[in-house]
Amino acid sequence: MTNDEMISDGTENAVDTSHCNLKPRGLNIGGKEIWVVDDHQYVLLIWGRLFQIQKQPLVLVSIDYHPDTNPPFWLWAYQKAMAIDPERETELVKKFQNRMLSALEPLNLNSVEMTMDQMRNDEHINTAMELGYLSNYHMINCMEKHVYSQGHHYLVPENQFGSLKDDMFKNIGLPLKKISNEALILDIDLDYFLSPENFELDLNQNRIFADLVKQAQMITVARSKTYFDFLKTDPFTIGSCEEKLIDLLEKIIGK
Repeated sequence: MTNDEMISDGTENAVDTSHCNLKPRGLNIGGKEIWVVDDHQYVLLIWGRLFQIQKQPLVLVSIDYHPDTNPPFWLWAYQKAMAIDPERETELVKKFQNRMLSALEPLNLNSVEMTMDQMRNDEHINTAMELGYLSNYHMINCMEKHVYSQGHHYLVPENQFGSLKDDMFKNIGLPLKKISNEALILDIDLDYFLSPENFELDLNQNRIFADLVKQAQMITVARSKTYFDFLKTDPFTIGSCEEKLIDLLEKIIGK
């Protein structure tokens, strides 16, 4: 990282400004692409680029504190509807959502980028489903076990928040046998991790996360700093968390 990518925040610490959304940080570890964004919804553009290349949808496995599966453009449409006519909220929300979706062309990422200001950081997964970038998703999270007409949700027990151990994946009922035959994108939000100990993973005893990493055709990572800072339980910086995750990925891919 160059000095130009660091600015002072008024303390002895420096603030990393090298990460952004439209120009995500890209790494290549053992031939596997890993992309890091600040705000989770911007992974949609990365998934879109993969779709442009492969011309077929993939299956998503996402590990996150939050479920991130709200409908496309829901909050923007809801706020607009309430400002115009609260009594017609349901009708108008659907109308405004459809208007936004109709402007998107799956193979034209400029059309998707133009709408990012209207998209929240919990709306990208079902938007990707609508665009055909994903054919299915498995959403591992700590908040809700939603039941929707598409996709699957898995609720992590409170005593396993932040865990990547095999028993967590087994406890939530992730259908490992079925997933093992899929072309995957692995997506990870750093706000899932509560302490540095979450990355102390004995790979001789815990293979499920490692297998997902190796199987994934691409890995996307969201920093989600505001949520991370709110949820963390130990003195733990977003930079340290990102570094520990990348170190773990390098260890897995190198084995």
